[in-house]
Amino acid sequence: MARLVLTHKGAVIKEMALDKERVTIGRKPHNDIQLDDQTVSGEHAVILNLQNVYVEDLGSTNGTLLNGTKVNKRQLAHGDVIRIGHHEIKFLDDKVQSFEATIVIAPEPAAPAAQPAQAIPVVKIMNGPKAGQKLELSKPYTTLGAPGVQVAVIARRGKSYYLMPMGGVGDRSNPPRLNDQPLGTESIPLKEGDVIEVAGSKLKFTSNG
Repeated sequence: MARLVLTHKGAVIKEMALDKERVTIGRKPHNDIQLDDQTVSGEHAVILNLQNVYVEDLGSTNGTLLNGTKVNKRQLAHGDVIRIGHHEIKFLDDKVQSFEATIVIAPEPAAPAAQPAQAIPVVKIMNGPKAGQKLELSKPYTTLGAPGVQVAVIARRGKSYYLMPMGGVGDRSNPPRLNDQPLGTESIPLKEGDVIEVAGSKLKFTSNG
């Protein structure tokens, strides 16, 4: 089933299953996703769950952005990020995620070719069958974990990276850990050498690529 993850300033506000044909988004309280944000129109946008999933702007004042580009109506792909006002909504399609072993890395498109020649931060898998592999943090969000067990997200904010829990997923009494400390509800900035433990896998963050 497809899911929507609502975030604000890097913190996960809520996660909801996309189990209806229309999900309305706006400032007014009757919307399925109400955003308390003066830059958001009363009835701002809608997500349509038909044979495919679409996001459609409803003639809002400030527009709807999909992966940084203003759109009127566009089909969604797994990992797409919708920005409305100061909030972001990530579209996750469980059918296309690869849940190999105990680690989940949401597949993301490759970065554009015309990028500055600088190292992209990575997480290096430290244990299990994928030990030694490096995962580039080139997109706004990278999902880690296993469904129903533990899930966490690494969010990119400018040149900084934050680790945050995925609300409503897994056993809340056994959250992911950062440097052996349980991850709380707040986003935590990552620094060189931090070790993340999620769903039995350990990953080391490095900014050197």
